[in-house]
Amino acid sequence: MGIEQQPDWQKVVEFHGHVCPGLAIGYRLAKAALMALGYENPEDGDLVTIAESDRCTIDPFQIVLGCTMGKGKLHMNVTGKQAFTVGCRKKGLAVRVVQLPHEYSAESDALTKKVMSGKASDVEYRMFKKERENRIQEILTMPDAALLKVETVASVLPEKETIYNSPCCAYCGEQVMEPWTRLRDGKISCIQCAVTANR
Repeated sequence: MGIEQQPDWQKVVEFHGHVCPGLAIGYRLAKAALMALGYENPEDGDLVTIAESDRCTIDPFQIVLGCTMGKGKLHMNVTGKQAFTVGCRKKGLAVRVVQLPHEYSAESDALTKKVMSGKASDVEYRMFKKERENRIQEILTMPDAALLKVETVASVLPEKETIYNSPCCAYCGEQVMEPWTRLRDGKISCIQCAVTANR
């Protein structure tokens, strides 16, 4: 069965809303991390992802690995790289998966810029779409060794999320979790209502 028929790939596409090279790369990176950690089911490993990208590539980690911010399993350390550290709390292991460099031709870069600026003709737009489809197919079918690298890393994983009390701000009346409260005139305040010192 090809990747495009895999149920988790279809879920990734549905979640993201379209297919693009970044989504395909993220999917391959997430699957490589899962394999490197020795899991078929990500729920078995209590996995945590530290993402260095906040673009399309991050979405497959949420679907394939179940690492979402709401569950405290997705943390951001944006460096602008297509790189993700995935750690397993149960095993105490972590791997960093990184996309290997890929250079588009000058013509391809110029075509992409023209399409993104809204100045491409219909013919140019069709050429762009065809190039993208070809690149997506290339990403989905090429061997791991040609697309990505996986390295074991010593990583201190973020602690499991703590449940905090949420008192109300005495000034705006909105609830705020305790670590983000301040004192203003001896009363609990949220950060927005707190008085800042001017020196």
